[in-house]
Amino acid sequence: MLRPGNFLFPSALAIGASLLLSGCGHSGNSGTPSNTNGGNPAAPAGISANAPTYVLISNAVAPFWETARLGMEAAGAKLKVNVMMSEPTPDTNDAQVTLLNDAISKNAAGVGMSSINPMAITPAINKLMADKIPFISFDSDAPESHRLAYLGTNNIEAGEILGNYVKTLYPKGGKLLAFVANMSSQGAIDRYQGMLNAFKGTNITFIAPPMLDNGDKSEAQANVQSAITRYGSKGLDGLVGLYSYDGPAIIDAVHQMNVRSKFKIICFDGDPQTLHGLTTGDVDCAVVQKPYYFGYLTVMLLNYLHEDNGNIDEAFKQIAPEIAKHKGMKMFPSKHIIDTGVKLVTPANAVPFLKGLKNAGITST
Repeated sequence: MLRPGNFLFPSALAIGASLLLSGCGHSGNSGTPSNTNGGNPAAPAGISANAPTYVLISNAVAPFWETARLGMEAAGAKLKVNVMMSEPTPDTNDAQVTLLNDAISKNAAGVGMSSINPMAITPAINKLMADKIPFISFDSDAPESHRLAYLGTNNIEAGEILGNYVKTLYPKGGKLLAFVANMSSQGAIDRYQGMLNAFKGTNITFIAPPMLDNGDKSEAQANVQSAITRYGSKGLDGLVGLYSYDGPAIIDAVHQMNVRSKFKIICFDGDPQTLHGLTTGDVDCAVVQKPYYFGYLTVMLLNYLHEDNGNIDEAFKQIAPEIAKHKGMKMFPSKHIIDTGVKLVTPANAVPFLKGLKNAGITST
């Protein structure tokens, strides 16, 4: 796991600050691919029009994915290949299917994606693979598909890390409730299960099943307010945001209802508001991922696959030296999995952690 002072960007990448910051202003454009040319598929300056194109598909439009875009663009510049990020709007399985089909029409040499609904998207992934376009999962896996590899967080482990810290906040037990877009995403399922694993043998429980907001930030905040009203008298004393935007939804709802002293706020992912809240006392803890490397390593792996004619075992051998550079990352070649690791952030280490982010030009992780 990286120390706060080093955070995400290894000096070996040798990328200028102007490049690192160039992606910060981008956002989704109605579910169509966008790249460093603002969505124009023409090759960026200095990159051949004949260079391969790699398409990365997020599971939503969020600041989290802007950090992944930075990594994607950095890898594209290093390898001199074309890279494009597509963001589904709305964030539904159908929108991701459309983006996968669009990648085929763009003659993509490889595709990576964070699946919203792994089972529902599996036929579209398998069609892509049948068309000889290498596909790897990042962030949220589609393990039943024909995908070649998974790169990202071990979300069960992330849930366990967060859950073990939460136990220190509730030495006598507690009653929590989680908030999330849906429980079809493998990432959400695993995060929740990881926390349940950590709570075994304790008096910490979830008072009800996770409340679902379907990716709607307004609904997420309304769910928090409804939960406080419904379960506050039943002992609810902890609010858990399973997705990046759920942290800010919890913070805003708690402030509007003026009940901060009654609840611990527990988050996954480092939305800017969540990160700021760790320094102001508005958030008690968060486990954050390394989305920069989702983008960077996905492009690297897809390019190795392109060079190795889709041979995933050879591609893993080639990417191994890059993985070895980064403390906290692990490879499982036989399973074709790369675990990029997580970091626990609390009010005690939040200030140096955020300083590392700022030095790297990052606002979300």
